[in-house]
Amino acid sequence: MSDDAHKLALHDGHVQAGATMAIRDGWWLPETYGDVDAEVAAVRARVGVFDRSHLGRIRIQGDGALDLLEQVCTADVARQEDDTALLTDIRDEAGGVIDTGFLLRLEPFWVFTSNAAAREAVVVRFSSPADSLGAKVDDQTFKTSMLTVAGPGAPELLDAFLPEKVSALPRRAARMGMMMIARYIAMRTGSTGLWSLEVMVPNMLIGEAWRHIMQKASDDGLPLIGTAAQDILQAEAPLA
Repeated sequence: MSDDAHKLALHDGHVQAGATMAIRDGWWLPETYGDVDAEVAAVRARVGVFDRSHLGRIRIQGDGALDLLEQVCTADVARQEDDTALLTDIRDEAGGVIDTGFLLRLEPFWVFTSNAAAREAVVVRFSSPADSLGAKVDDQTFKTSMLTVAGPGAPELLDAFLPEKVSALPRRAARMGMMMIARYIAMRTGSTGLWSLEVMVPNMLIGEAWRHIMQKASDDGLPLIGTAAQDILQAEAPLA
């Protein structure tokens, strides 16, 4: 039901930008800003910005975090290096797959990015053995937002905006940094077939980031991209 659907932290901003909102996986998401074909063409030709904050962001830390992850993940987490993103399945107690997503290994903690529809089940799966293993699980989904900037012009734009030169990051790299007074996490795990970077920021910072994006949209023609165009780009990715 629409009354039960979650809203993005930037929900009102998307509406003000002209988005047609639709419910998907329990969230109100911007389906299009008016012209799906134009949005797809903009990302292919230069750059576009997606709001993917509906995806789960689950932080795992503590002395027993690695033991927990080895119990729950199918990938070889113990061999994962710092500052990387590793694709892994999350299995239930019977060995079945609950979800597939990226596990980020950062120096102080891990973050698992889940699909929206599976987030609650993933949180329960992580949380169930956490206390006995000495791990702490924190669902950051409603405390943070995640924006993706994709397209051949994305590296130049982001290098001018973020403190670190992200254009040099290899695929499946992850980084943590400070911007203004808040910590952000960046990762190169995009599925559009084009250069892209996902940036997670606290909701306390997302309003300022959005104002910057809207100013760039006005000055330089930086387009906002809805879920319909994202679906097309993701479907084309294996052909890229």
